[in-house]
Amino acid sequence: MSASGEIVQVGSRSNMTDAMAEAIEKAAASLDITGSRALRVLLHAGVSTLWPMLKSTPDRQLSAYESTIAVLRRRWEGGQTVCVPDPEGSAMFRQLDQEVTEFLGLCAQRSGTQWLEPVDAIAAYLLAVIQGMVLRWLADCDDEISLVVLDDLVSYLSTKAVDL
Repeated sequence: MSASGEIVQVGSRSNMTDAMAEAIEKAAASLDITGSRALRVLLHAGVSTLWPMLKSTPDRQLSAYESTIAVLRRRWEGGQTVCVPDPEGSAMFRQLDQEVTEFLGLCAQRSGTQWLEPVDAIAAYLLAVIQGMVLRWLADCDDEISLVVLDDLVSYLSTKAVDL
């Protein structure tokens, strides 16, 4: 992994999560709706805050992917065929999952919704999509496709909750 233990790097994790939480709170304060419509707005506010941070640091993103692949390559070289969790990689994903779970929890709380599936599973899906989208963006620099992916992600996630 990278020295900071991130696959997708944005800079300081607290800066990223603080900015996303601030965007969600600001959006929530301006809403006159609740439920799944509000959830979509709040998810979009958080994801929209994340994208410029990711886009502004392509060197960090690439370095983080390279570091991750290097660690995993060392682990799997030598003919290892049994899949056993990598302690460093697993810890990094648990941390990312926790932060995304908090993001999803805040969005649900402020919108008056409840997730239909375990939030940690939804968080893992969100991370996988964003990490794949960032890797693709690093290859093709197509902002439009990235924004469509993020919008589709928000749409999909909003179907995973019900109004309280």
